[in-house]
Amino acid sequence: MHSVSFASRVSNARAFTIKPPRAAVKSSRTAVQTRAGSLIETARSNGLNAFADAVDAAGLSATLSAGTYTVFAPNDEAMKAFTNPDGTHSIEDVLKFHCIKGKIQGKHVTNYPLIMTLEGTKIAIDSKTFKAEGKIEVGAPPQGTQGLAGRVDGGFIVQTDIEADNGVIHIIDGVASPKVPLIGQNGGYVAGTEPGSGEGRTGLDVKVSSKK
Repeated sequence: MHSVSFASRVSNARAFTIKPPRAAVKSSRTAVQTRAGSLIETARSNGLNAFADAVDAAGLSATLSAGTYTVFAPNDEAMKAFTNPDGTHSIEDVLKFHCIKGKIQGKHVTNYPLIMTLEGTKIAIDSKTFKAEGKIEVGAPPQGTQGLAGRVDGGFIVQTDIEADNGVIHIIDGVASPKVPLIGQNGGYVAGTEPGSGEGRTGLDVKVSSKK
């Protein structure tokens, strides 16, 4: 009979490892919210640098960060081509004319033919004149004389629904500038151009006479 040493027995024995029970691991999934950025940050990240620079220079960045707005932002080409020919409105007013309190998605823009702006007058949304081409024009309302209506003066919408944390941006290819009311021969405002009248061409606008 062969004798087997204790050491030999130990070396030949199978080692069994007893694993402790696995502790229950709680799932700690946390919802990650992606921040779009403020309206001005969003404008810059979408190539609207000239508009964003103008807003900063005019001191409007704080205003456009303090509420919810819809902005019809001209693209860089439009901003560079704009010369403010009237010269009757400040750049600040021209920029405010592109900004509306509240959030209006692209699919609802045409529900509002005239919308009050931060500048204090209404901007026009024309979805009818170029309907066949599928274009929507945004700008100063038409100023008609003797019953003849002009067209909206601004730019066409080229991109909609750029979401920001505090609003939405729609890009247009022109700069819209508020217009000075037309003065008729009698010294009063031409129908439809009196500030705040909006619709025009009704003959029912309040005339303000310059005669004393």
